[in-house]
Amino acid sequence: MDESGDGGKEGKLLRRLLEIQERERQLVSYEIHDGLAQYLAGAIMHFQAWQAALGDGPGASDLQEGMRLLQMATDESRRLIAGLRPPALDELGIVEAIESLVADARAEVPRVQFTHDLPGPRLSPDLETTIFRIVQESLSNVRKHAAATAAEVDISRRGDAVLVRVHDDGSGFDPGAVPDERFGLEGIRQRSRLMGGEPRIISAPGQGTTIEVRLPVSLDEASGLPEPV
Repeated sequence: MDESGDGGKEGKLLRRLLEIQERERQLVSYEIHDGLAQYLAGAIMHFQAWQAALGDGPGASDLQEGMRLLQMATDESRRLIAGLRPPALDELGIVEAIESLVADARAEVPRVQFTHDLPGPRLSPDLETTIFRIVQESLSNVRKHAAATAAEVDISRRGDAVLVRVHDDGSGFDPGAVPDERFGLEGIRQRSRLMGGEPRIISAPGQGTTIEVRLPVSLDEASGLPEPV
């Protein structure tokens, strides 16, 4: 059997599996946003009204602690939504979605800079999702493994391609010695290849890490507001 045919079938299957995964993430994200997060917000409002009526009376400290825990649960639900699939990616676009990733990364990396140059209409849903996941995984690696003090994210349109670059000043590593159980870099490679790109992973111990991906944009890629994945 023709190998290129097998490779094409495998690529289509992987792409379909990723589309299904994104759809499931989107649905769970909306369920948390429209269900759990709303219930938590309502509970906090009731507690606040109770606190105003109670003042400094008996039980005030327990009430305050309950409100604190509810707020922590609200913050956690927002983190889960952002990790699954932030509504901003579908509603507002890739720039706002990346800004949410950068804001989260700043909690652990002192300086994270985001620059972008994406003129014209929005990119296709598939391309925006690929860019988001590449940046998400790259920043996750920075936070978990790099011990970096600074990172840069840049996304720019250059003719018929979008260039994605994530750089950090962390500990670096030997790309040829990454353990098999580390799926992050392989996920970046597979997602890039499905969209016609090939990532460059530039790193060495003690010299930081740069991930660069050039993703082609076909003439029919650009679309107005994208449909949900």
